[in-house]
Amino acid sequence: MSIEEAIIKRVEALSDELVALTRRLIRIPSENPPGDEGEVSQLVSEELEALGFEVELVEPAPRRVNTVAVLRGEGGGRGFLFNGHYDVVPPGNLEFWSLDPYEAVVKDGRIYGRGASDMKGAIASAIIAAKALGEEGIALKGDLHIHAVADEETGSKYGTKYLVEKGYATRECIDMAIVGEASVFKDHIYARTAVRGLHWIKILTRGKATHSSRPEEGVNAVLKMCKILLALKELRLKYRPHSLLPDPTVAPGTIIRGGIKENVIPELCEATCDIRVIPGMTREETLREVKSLIEMLRAEDPELDAEVSTILWWPPSEISIDEEVYQIAAKAVERVVGYSLEPKGTSGSNDTTWLTTMAGIPAMAFGPGENYRSGVHGPDEWVSIERLKDFAKIYALLYLYACDVAGG
Repeated sequence: MSIEEAIIKRVEALSDELVALTRRLIRIPSENPPGDEGEVSQLVSEELEALGFEVELVEPAPRRVNTVAVLRGEGGGRGFLFNGHYDVVPPGNLEFWSLDPYEAVVKDGRIYGRGASDMKGAIASAIIAAKALGEEGIALKGDLHIHAVADEETGSKYGTKYLVEKGYATRECIDMAIVGEASVFKDHIYARTAVRGLHWIKILTRGKATHSSRPEEGVNAVLKMCKILLALKELRLKYRPHSLLPDPTVAPGTIIRGGIKENVIPELCEATCDIRVIPGMTREETLREVKSLIEMLRAEDPELDAEVSTILWWPPSEISIDEEVYQIAAKAVERVVGYSLEPKGTSGSNDTTWLTTMAGIPAMAFGPGENYRSGVHGPDEWVSIERLKDFAKIYALLYLYACDVAGG
Protein backbone atom coordinates (compact mmCIF):
# COMPACT_ATOMS: atom_id res chain seq x y z
CA MET A 1 0.00 0.00 0.00
CA SER A 2 1.37 3.41 -0.98
CA ILE A 3 1.64 6.25 1.52
CA GLU A 4 -1.18 8.08 -0.30
CA GLU A 5 -3.44 5.03 -0.10
CA ALA A 6 -2.68 4.66 3.60
CA ILE A 7 -3.56 8.31 4.27
CA ILE A 8 -6.82 8.10 2.32
CA LYS A 9 -7.80 4.93 4.14
CA ARG A 10 -6.97 6.54 7.50
CA VAL A 11 -9.14 9.59 6.76
CA GLU A 12 -11.99 7.27 5.80
CA ALA A 13 -11.62 5.56 9.19
CA LEU A 14 -11.85 8.98 10.85
CA SER A 15 -15.09 9.91 9.04
CA ASP A 16 -17.30 9.72 12.13
CA GLU A 17 -14.84 11.90 14.03
CA LEU A 18 -14.86 14.41 11.16
CA VAL A 19 -18.65 14.69 11.31
CA ALA A 20 -18.59 14.96 15.10
CA LEU A 21 -15.95 17.71 15.07
CA THR A 22 -17.84 19.70 12.42
CA ARG A 23 -20.99 19.50 14.54
CA ARG A 24 -19.14 20.57 17.68
CA LEU A 25 -17.76 23.62 15.88
CA ILE A 26 -21.20 24.60 14.52
CA ARG A 27 -22.78 24.26 17.96
CA ILE A 28 -20.56 27.04 19.31
CA PRO A 29 -22.06 30.37 18.17
CA SER A 30 -19.37 32.75 16.93
CA GLU A 31 -21.46 35.42 15.24
CA ASN A 32 -19.78 38.45 13.71
CA PRO A 33 -21.14 40.97 14.38
CA PRO A 34 -20.88 41.37 17.30
CA GLY A 35 -17.73 39.22 17.17
CA ASP A 36 -16.72 36.65 19.78
CA GLU A 37 -14.44 33.76 18.84
CA GLY A 38 -13.32 33.01 22.40
CA GLU A 39 -15.14 29.72 22.93
CA VAL A 40 -14.61 28.25 19.47
CA SER A 41 -10.89 29.10 19.64
CA GLN A 42 -10.58 26.99 22.78
CA LEU A 43 -12.01 23.95 21.01
CA VAL A 44 -9.76 24.35 17.99
CA SER A 45 -6.65 24.96 20.09
CA GLU A 46 -7.32 21.86 22.22
CA GLU A 47 -7.75 19.72 19.10
CA LEU A 48 -4.51 20.98 17.57
CA GLU A 49 -2.49 20.73 20.79
CA ALA A 50 -3.57 17.09 21.07
CA LEU A 51 -2.01 16.52 17.64
CA GLY A 52 1.35 17.99 18.68
CA PHE A 53 0.93 21.51 17.28
CA GLU A 54 2.46 24.48 19.06
CA VAL A 55 -0.51 26.78 19.61
CA GLU A 56 -0.76 30.49 20.34
CA LEU A 57 -4.04 32.32 20.88
CA VAL A 58 -3.69 35.80 19.38
CA GLU A 59 -6.29 38.25 20.71
CA PRO A 60 -6.07 41.70 19.03
CA ALA A 61 -9.18 42.86 20.91
CA PRO A 62 -11.24 41.34 23.75
CA ARG A 63 -12.85 38.06 22.62
CA ARG A 64 -11.52 38.45 19.05
CA VAL A 65 -9.30 35.37 19.07
CA ASN A 66 -7.15 33.74 16.39
CA THR A 67 -5.72 30.24 16.80
CA VAL A 68 -2.19 30.23 15.35
CA ALA A 69 -0.72 26.73 15.27
CA VAL A 70 2.37 25.11 13.79
CA LEU A 71 3.47 21.49 13.59
CA ARG A 72 7.24 21.72 13.39
CA GLY A 73 8.88 19.66 10.68
CA GLU A 74 12.24 17.99 10.90
CA GLY A 75 13.82 20.50 8.52
CA GLY A 76 14.53 20.86 4.83
CA GLY A 77 10.93 21.16 3.66
CA ARG A 78 8.61 23.97 2.66
CA GLY A 79 6.17 25.73 4.96
CA PHE A 80 2.48 25.24 4.18
CA LEU A 81 -0.51 27.12 5.62
CA PHE A 82 -4.15 26.18 5.93
CA ASN A 83 -6.19 29.25 6.80
CA GLY A 84 -9.86 29.18 7.77
CA HIS A 85 -12.18 31.57 9.58
CA TYR A 86 -14.50 30.44 12.37
CA ASP A 87 -16.51 33.63 12.74
CA VAL A 88 -19.93 33.36 11.09
CA VAL A 89 -22.65 35.76 10.00
CA PRO A 90 -25.72 35.91 12.28
CA PRO A 91 -28.50 33.46 11.36
CA GLY A 92 -31.01 36.24 10.75
CA ASN A 93 -34.75 35.72 11.19
CA LEU A 94 -35.16 32.21 12.60
CA GLU A 95 -38.62 31.94 11.03
CA PHE A 96 -36.88 31.29 7.72
CA TRP A 97 -34.90 28.34 9.10
CA SER A 98 -36.48 24.89 9.06
CA LEU A 99 -33.83 23.71 11.57
CA ASP A 100 -32.12 25.21 14.59
CA PRO A 101 -29.03 26.99 13.13
CA TYR A 102 -26.87 25.76 16.02
CA GLU A 103 -28.15 22.21 16.44
CA ALA A 104 -25.92 20.87 13.64
CA VAL A 105 -28.51 18.40 12.37
CA VAL A 106 -27.30 15.53 10.16
CA LYS A 107 -29.81 14.83 7.40
CA ASP A 108 -29.62 13.29 3.93
CA GLY A 109 -25.83 13.22 3.84
CA ARG A 110 -25.47 16.82 4.97
CA ILE A 111 -24.70 18.72 8.16
CA TYR A 112 -26.95 21.75 8.62
CA GLY A 113 -26.15 24.86 10.63
CA ARG A 114 -24.68 28.33 10.56
CA GLY A 115 -21.05 28.05 9.53
CA ALA A 116 -21.33 24.52 8.11
CA SER A 117 -20.20 25.60 4.64
CA ASP A 118 -18.73 29.01 5.55
CA MET A 119 -16.49 27.58 6.89
CA LYS A 120 -16.26 25.47 10.01
CA GLY A 121 -16.53 22.29 7.96
CA ALA A 122 -13.27 23.12 6.19
CA ILE A 123 -11.52 23.71 9.52
CA ALA A 124 -12.69 20.30 10.73
CA SER A 125 -11.39 18.70 7.51
CA ALA A 126 -8.01 20.39 7.96
CA ILE A 127 -7.71 19.14 11.54
CA ILE A 128 -8.72 15.58 10.67
CA ALA A 129 -6.22 15.63 7.79
CA ALA A 130 -3.43 16.44 10.23
CA LYS A 131 -4.67 13.71 12.59
CA ALA A 132 -4.57 11.16 9.78
CA LEU A 133 -0.91 11.92 9.11
CA GLY A 134 -0.12 11.58 12.79
CA GLU A 135 -1.93 8.28 13.16
CA GLU A 136 -0.03 6.94 10.15
CA GLY A 137 3.22 7.93 11.87
CA ILE A 138 4.17 10.35 9.09
CA ALA A 139 6.63 13.08 10.03
CA LEU A 140 7.05 16.05 7.73
CA LYS A 141 10.18 17.93 6.71
CA GLY A 142 8.55 21.35 6.47
CA ASP A 143 6.41 23.17 8.99
CA LEU A 144 2.64 22.75 8.75
CA HIS A 145 0.75 25.88 9.82
CA ILE A 146 -2.95 26.04 10.63
CA HIS A 147 -4.53 29.43 11.29
CA ALA A 148 -8.15 29.42 12.46
CA VAL A 149 -9.03 33.07 12.38
CA ALA A 150 -11.45 35.72 13.56
CA ASP A 151 -13.26 38.57 11.83
CA GLU A 152 -13.29 37.50 8.18
CA GLU A 153 -16.95 38.42 7.90
CA THR A 154 -16.41 42.09 8.74
CA GLY A 155 -13.12 42.85 7.02
CA SER A 156 -10.38 40.91 8.87
CA LYS A 157 -9.19 43.82 11.00
CA TYR A 158 -8.75 41.35 13.86
CA GLY A 159 -8.15 38.26 11.71
CA THR A 160 -5.89 37.29 8.82
CA LYS A 161 -5.08 40.89 7.93
CA TYR A 162 -3.94 41.47 11.52
CA LEU A 163 -1.86 38.28 11.54
CA VAL A 164 -0.11 39.31 8.33
CA GLU A 165 0.56 42.82 9.64
CA LYS A 166 2.04 41.40 12.85
CA GLY A 167 4.29 38.87 11.12
CA TYR A 168 2.45 35.65 11.92
CA ALA A 169 2.22 34.81 8.21
CA THR A 170 5.28 35.73 6.15
CA ARG A 171 6.90 34.42 2.98
CA GLU A 172 9.99 33.64 5.04
CA CYS A 173 8.19 30.85 6.90
CA ILE A 174 5.26 29.99 4.58
CA ASP A 175 5.80 29.10 0.93
CA MET A 176 2.18 28.57 -0.07
CA ALA A 177 -1.31 28.58 1.41
CA ILE A 178 -4.90 27.63 0.91
CA VAL A 179 -7.92 29.30 2.45
CA GLY A 180 -10.68 26.76 3.04
CA GLU A 181 -13.48 28.80 1.48
CA ALA A 182 -16.10 27.05 -0.60
CA SER A 183 -14.83 25.91 -4.00
CA VAL A 184 -17.42 23.24 -4.89
CA PHE A 185 -19.85 24.03 -7.72
CA LYS A 186 -22.72 21.61 -8.36
CA ASP A 187 -20.88 18.86 -6.49
CA HIS A 188 -17.66 19.31 -8.53
CA ILE A 189 -14.40 20.43 -6.89
CA TYR A 190 -12.62 23.48 -8.32
CA ALA A 191 -9.95 25.91 -7.08
CA ARG A 192 -10.68 29.61 -6.75
CA THR A 193 -7.40 31.12 -7.93
CA ALA A 194 -8.84 34.64 -8.35
CA VAL A 195 -10.96 36.58 -5.89
CA ARG A 196 -12.99 39.76 -6.16
CA GLY A 197 -12.21 42.57 -3.78
CA LEU A 198 -14.69 44.82 -2.07
CA HIS A 199 -15.07 48.52 -1.43
CA TRP A 200 -17.52 49.44 1.31
CA ILE A 201 -18.39 53.11 1.10
CA LYS A 202 -20.42 55.44 3.31
CA ILE A 203 -22.60 58.18 1.86
CA LEU A 204 -23.90 60.99 4.07
CA THR A 205 -26.61 63.36 2.86
CA ARG A 206 -27.52 66.59 4.64
CA GLY A 207 -30.88 68.32 4.51
CA LYS A 208 -32.85 70.83 6.58
CA ALA A 209 -35.11 69.79 9.45
CA THR A 210 -38.53 71.27 9.85
CA HIS A 211 -41.99 70.25 11.03
CA SER A 212 -43.27 67.47 8.81
CA SER A 213 -46.61 69.26 8.39
CA ARG A 214 -44.66 71.82 6.34
CA PRO A 215 -42.30 69.64 4.27
CA GLU A 216 -41.83 72.34 1.65
CA GLU A 217 -39.88 74.40 4.22
CA GLY A 218 -37.27 71.68 4.75
CA VAL A 219 -34.92 69.50 2.75
CA ASN A 220 -35.48 65.78 3.23
CA ALA A 221 -32.06 64.10 3.50
CA VAL A 222 -33.64 60.65 3.08
CA LEU A 223 -35.21 61.59 -0.25
CA LYS A 224 -31.87 63.00 -1.40
CA MET A 225 -30.25 59.71 -0.43
CA CYS A 226 -32.89 57.79 -2.40
CA LYS A 227 -31.94 59.75 -5.48
CA ILE A 228 -28.28 58.78 -5.04
CA LEU A 229 -28.97 55.11 -4.32
CA LEU A 230 -31.24 54.72 -7.33
CA ALA A 231 -28.55 56.27 -9.53
CA LEU A 232 -25.89 53.97 -8.04
CA LYS A 233 -28.06 50.98 -8.91
CA GLU A 234 -27.56 51.87 -12.56
CA LEU A 235 -23.87 52.77 -12.27
CA ARG A 236 -21.56 50.74 -14.51
CA LEU A 237 -18.00 50.93 -13.25
CA LYS A 238 -15.02 51.01 -15.58
CA TYR A 239 -13.17 47.69 -15.71
CA ARG A 240 -11.42 45.17 -17.90
CA PRO A 241 -13.32 41.83 -17.95
CA HIS A 242 -11.72 38.95 -16.07
CA SER A 243 -11.54 35.42 -17.48
CA LEU A 244 -12.80 33.79 -14.26
CA LEU A 245 -14.55 36.40 -12.13
CA PRO A 246 -17.99 37.96 -12.49
CA ASP A 247 -18.13 41.61 -13.51
CA PRO A 248 -18.02 44.28 -10.78
CA THR A 249 -21.26 44.88 -8.90
CA VAL A 250 -22.72 47.74 -6.91
CA ALA A 251 -25.16 46.99 -4.07
CA PRO A 252 -26.46 50.39 -2.88
CA GLY A 253 -28.05 50.95 0.50
CA THR A 254 -27.16 47.69 2.24
CA ILE A 255 -27.58 49.69 5.47
CA ILE A 256 -29.58 52.94 5.75
CA ARG A 257 -30.08 55.21 8.75
CA GLY A 258 -32.13 58.39 8.63
CA GLY A 259 -34.68 60.42 10.56
CA ILE A 260 -35.18 61.04 14.28
CA LYS A 261 -38.97 61.29 14.68
CA GLU A 262 -42.20 60.74 12.77
CA ASN A 263 -43.05 64.43 12.54
CA VAL A 264 -39.60 65.83 11.73
CA ILE A 265 -38.20 66.16 8.21
CA PRO A 266 -34.87 64.29 8.42
CA GLU A 267 -31.80 66.48 8.19
CA LEU A 268 -29.29 63.61 7.95
CA CYS A 269 -29.22 60.24 6.22
CA GLU A 270 -26.39 57.72 6.09
CA ALA A 271 -26.13 54.72 3.79
CA THR A 272 -23.52 52.09 3.08
CA CYS A 273 -22.88 50.49 -0.30
CA ASP A 274 -21.07 47.26 -1.13
CA ILE A 275 -19.03 47.47 -4.33
CA ARG A 276 -17.29 44.31 -5.56
CA VAL A 277 -14.21 44.84 -7.73
CA ILE A 278 -11.97 42.68 -9.87
CA PRO A 279 -8.19 42.73 -10.49
CA GLY A 280 -7.09 45.94 -12.17
CA MET A 281 -9.55 48.14 -10.28
CA THR A 282 -8.44 50.47 -7.48
CA ARG A 283 -9.97 52.08 -4.43
CA GLU A 284 -9.22 55.57 -5.72
CA GLU A 285 -10.85 55.00 -9.08
CA THR A 286 -14.06 53.44 -7.74
CA LEU A 287 -14.42 56.24 -5.19
CA ARG A 288 -13.82 58.79 -7.94
CA GLU A 289 -16.56 57.26 -10.10
CA VAL A 290 -19.09 57.39 -7.25
CA LYS A 291 -18.21 61.01 -6.49
CA SER A 292 -18.51 61.89 -10.15
CA LEU A 293 -22.01 60.42 -10.25
CA ILE A 294 -23.06 62.47 -7.23
CA GLU A 295 -21.66 65.62 -8.82
CA MET A 296 -23.82 64.97 -11.87
CA LEU A 297 -26.88 64.64 -9.63
CA ARG A 298 -25.93 67.82 -7.79
CA ALA A 299 -25.80 69.72 -11.08
CA GLU A 300 -29.46 68.79 -11.56
CA ASP A 301 -30.42 69.38 -7.91
CA PRO A 302 -28.51 72.16 -6.11
CA GLU A 303 -30.09 71.15 -2.78
CA LEU A 304 -28.37 67.78 -2.88
CA ASP A 305 -25.58 67.89 -0.27
CA ALA A 306 -23.63 64.65 0.03
CA GLU A 307 -20.20 63.33 0.95
CA VAL A 308 -18.63 59.93 0.30
CA SER A 309 -15.91 58.07 2.19
CA THR A 310 -14.36 54.62 2.33
CA ILE A 311 -15.30 52.27 5.17
CA LEU A 312 -13.22 49.30 3.98
CA TRP A 313 -11.06 48.49 0.99
CA TRP A 314 -10.40 44.79 0.47
CA PRO A 315 -8.19 44.38 -2.63
CA PRO A 316 -8.87 41.79 -5.33
CA SER A 317 -6.15 39.24 -6.00
CA GLU A 318 -5.23 36.24 -8.11
CA ILE A 319 -2.52 33.65 -8.65
CA SER A 320 -1.46 31.71 -11.71
CA ILE A 321 -2.29 28.03 -12.13
CA ASP A 322 1.46 27.62 -12.60
CA GLU A 323 1.96 28.27 -8.88
CA GLU A 324 3.01 25.16 -7.02
CA VAL A 325 0.10 25.33 -4.58
CA TYR A 326 -2.27 24.88 -7.52
CA GLN A 327 -0.18 22.13 -9.07
CA ILE A 328 0.00 20.00 -5.92
CA ALA A 329 -3.70 20.60 -5.25
CA ALA A 330 -4.40 19.29 -8.75
CA LYS A 331 -2.32 16.22 -7.99
CA ALA A 332 -4.25 15.60 -4.75
CA VAL A 333 -7.65 16.10 -6.40
CA GLU A 334 -6.76 13.65 -9.17
CA ARG A 335 -5.67 11.11 -6.57
CA VAL A 336 -8.78 11.45 -4.38
CA VAL A 337 -11.68 12.05 -6.78
CA GLY A 338 -10.20 10.99 -10.09
CA TYR A 339 -10.67 14.10 -12.22
CA SER A 340 -8.60 17.11 -13.20
CA LEU A 341 -8.70 20.29 -11.14
CA GLU A 342 -9.83 23.47 -12.90
CA PRO A 343 -9.81 27.11 -11.75
CA LYS A 344 -13.09 28.91 -11.23
CA GLY A 345 -14.24 32.29 -9.97
CA THR A 346 -17.20 33.34 -7.87
CA SER A 347 -18.75 36.52 -6.57
CA GLY A 348 -17.46 36.78 -3.01
CA SER A 349 -14.27 38.02 -1.35
CA ASN A 350 -12.05 36.13 1.08
CA ASP A 351 -8.82 36.10 3.07
CA THR A 352 -6.62 34.93 0.19
CA THR A 353 -6.31 38.65 -0.57
CA TRP A 354 -4.30 39.46 2.56
CA LEU A 355 -1.97 36.47 2.15
CA THR A 356 -1.29 37.13 -1.53
CA THR A 357 -1.21 40.93 -1.75
CA MET A 358 0.24 41.79 1.67
CA ALA A 359 2.43 38.81 2.58
CA GLY A 360 3.38 37.69 -0.92
CA ILE A 361 2.25 34.12 -0.18
CA PRO A 362 0.58 32.40 -3.15
CA ALA A 363 -2.87 31.48 -1.85
CA MET A 364 -6.13 30.22 -3.30
CA ALA A 365 -9.58 29.43 -1.96
CA PHE A 366 -10.11 25.68 -1.80
CA GLY A 367 -12.65 24.04 0.47
CA PRO A 368 -15.65 21.68 0.82
CA GLY A 369 -18.46 24.23 0.84
CA GLU A 370 -20.89 24.32 -2.07
CA ASN A 371 -21.09 27.75 -3.73
CA TYR A 372 -24.53 29.23 -4.33
CA ARG A 373 -26.58 26.15 -3.34
CA SER A 374 -25.63 25.59 0.30
CA GLY A 375 -27.42 28.49 1.98
CA VAL A 376 -24.27 30.46 2.79
CA HIS A 377 -25.29 33.70 4.57
CA GLY A 378 -28.91 32.49 4.39
CA PRO A 379 -31.20 29.99 6.12
CA ASP A 380 -30.58 26.23 6.31
CA GLU A 381 -26.87 26.43 5.51
CA TRP A 382 -25.34 23.00 4.93
CA VAL A 383 -22.19 21.13 3.95
CA SER A 384 -21.94 17.73 2.28
CA ILE A 385 -20.40 15.00 4.42
CA GLU A 386 -18.88 13.40 1.31
CA ARG A 387 -17.18 16.67 0.35
CA LEU A 388 -15.87 17.06 3.92
CA LYS A 389 -14.29 13.61 3.60
CA ASP A 390 -12.91 14.38 0.15
CA PHE A 391 -11.26 17.54 1.38
CA ALA A 392 -9.85 15.91 4.52
CA LYS A 393 -8.13 13.45 2.17
CA ILE A 394 -7.05 16.20 -0.24
CA TYR A 395 -5.73 18.39 2.57
CA ALA A 396 -3.75 15.49 4.02
CA LEU A 397 -2.11 14.88 0.64
CA LEU A 398 -1.46 18.61 0.28
CA TYR A 399 0.38 18.60 3.60
CA LEU A 400 2.37 15.61 2.38
CA TYR A 401 3.24 17.05 -1.02
CA ALA A 402 3.99 20.57 0.20
CA CYS A 403 6.02 19.79 3.31
CA ASP A 404 7.49 16.46 2.14
CA VAL A 405 8.00 13.32 4.22
CA ALA A 406 10.87 13.30 6.66
CA GLY A 407 13.24 10.43 6.00
CA GLY A 408 11.68 9.90 2.57
